[in-house]
Amino acid sequence: MPAAARIRRDRSEIIWYFPDMTKPSPQIPRYALLGEAPSGDSEELVHCETIAARSLRYDWNIPAHRHPALCQLLLVFDGQAATTLGSHVARPQSPFVLVAPSGIVHAFQFQPGIDGLVLTLSNPLVQTLSKDELLRGLLAEPLVLPVSAAIAQRIRGVGQQILLASGQDSGRERLRRTLAEALLRIAAEAVEEPARHHGDRLVSRFQALVDAHCRRERRLGFYADELGCTERTLSRHVREALDVTPLAFINHRVAVEATRLLRFTNAGCADVADELAFEDPSYFSRWFRRMTGRRPSEISGMETG
Repeated sequence: MPAAARIRRDRSEIIWYFPDMTKPSPQIPRYALLGEAPSGDSEELVHCETIAARSLRYDWNIPAHRHPALCQLLLVFDGQAATTLGSHVARPQSPFVLVAPSGIVHAFQFQPGIDGLVLTLSNPLVQTLSKDELLRGLLAEPLVLPVSAAIAQRIRGVGQQILLASGQDSGRERLRRTLAEALLRIAAEAVEEPARHHGDRLVSRFQALVDAHCRRERRLGFYADELGCTERTLSRHVREALDVTPLAFINHRVAVEATRLLRFTNAGCADVADELAFEDPSYFSRWFRRMTGRRPSEISGMETG
């Protein structure tokens, strides 16, 4: 299955991550807010409206589009919605939060009368908020995050305050930014702990895959595809858990396998190079020495004790 069609699901469907679709078809409309052409304005915008405010005029069906300079969050408290995010279509159970970073194609078909809000943040504001690790974890990638009724109620309360703080004066804009950050922190509470557990399992699955495929596969993209995540996500979790890059871990595992073959079998350097998918025995010899500090000939035939 290609990476663009993959989805990885956390325990009890607490969190779903979707592939990063940052290069949509040029036929997909580009909007500021839906129906409004991009203005090029880079101010730190916070905009909030009910789902009905804009989707009612479109008969509750929002066609595929993207925002080149905005991040949007769909906050659904009650009712059904068919969501398209990147290339993945889903019908998440409410209440949920959907995050569509800038450039990500998204579309929605809402149940008439659905209860929810749309929160829009400008990229400069997202960049500022993303300096905080907790908020970066919420805003960095497309996701659909089911939330508890209690968290949904808290999000609704803050969202309604953002709605009441409408207006163009600088004081109201600062208030909306403060309230938006508070809302994001509430949503991040729902993603932080499950994401950590998912990350632990992701690393465990990565280690198992490396054990199974180290003789023939050393491309990071292969492992990311098998795990249903991006290379960036895999690298982040492996670094946090093992304090090494995924490629360093793979190379170490290959070196261990090479050492085992050299020491405990009759295979010579050329045989091991072929077994481990090195096209050139000379390159394998140099690589092995760089990894272990020894030539293959120094290992081959050693007594097992």
